[in-house]
Amino acid sequence: MASFFDISLLSHFSDIFVILFVFTGVYAILMVQKPFGDVKGLNALLAFAVAMMLIFSQDVIDIVKETVPWFVMIIIGLMFTLLATKSVGAELPAAIINNLGTYILVFAVILFLISISMKLGQDVGPYLGNETTDSDNVIAGGSGDVASGSFSQNFAATLFHPKVLAMMLIIIVSLFAVLLIGFW
Repeated sequence: MASFFDISLLSHFSDIFVILFVFTGVYAILMVQKPFGDVKGLNALLAFAVAMMLIFSQDVIDIVKETVPWFVMIIIGLMFTLLATKSVGAELPAAIINNLGTYILVFAVILFLISISMKLGQDVGPYLGNETTDSDNVIAGGSGDVASGSFSQNFAATLFHPKVLAMMLIIIVSLFAVLLIGFW
C-alpha cells in the first residue's frame, strides 16, 4: 500500500545523492582553500571530475553511504553542544573553538577509516580473504582465532588479545609519564 511517507523510491537514487554530496563537498573545499585561485569554473570542473570518478567504484559509494550519516550525527551533536553551552551562558575555551575544524577533520578521518576497514578489511592484503591456515594447528572459528573469514571477528580477537592490551597499557602509562615529567 502506498503512503505519503513511503520513501523507498529514494533508495534507487542513493548513488546520485552520493555523487552530489561528493561534488558539493569537494567544490566547497576548493572554494575555501583556493588552491587554484578564485576560478569558480575550474573548481567546479575539478569537483565534477572527482565526483564522476566515484561512479566506477561501488565500494567507494558504499563507504560514503555508510560514513555520511555518522558524520552528520557528529555535526548535529556538535551544534547541540555549542547551543547548550551558549544557552546557559558558558563559553567554550578559545583553544577548542579555534581548532574546531581540526577536530572535525580528525573525527571524519577516523569515521572513514572505520568504514573502509569494515567494507574492505577482509579482502585487502596479500594474506587476507583466503583461508590458508594449517588445520592441524588452528581450529577455525575458535575462541581467539584470527583466521575466521570475518573481519570484525578477526579485528576484535586481535585488539583484545592480552599482548595487544598490555602493549596499549604500556603506551598509555608511558604517555602520561612523559606528559607529567614535562610539566615538572
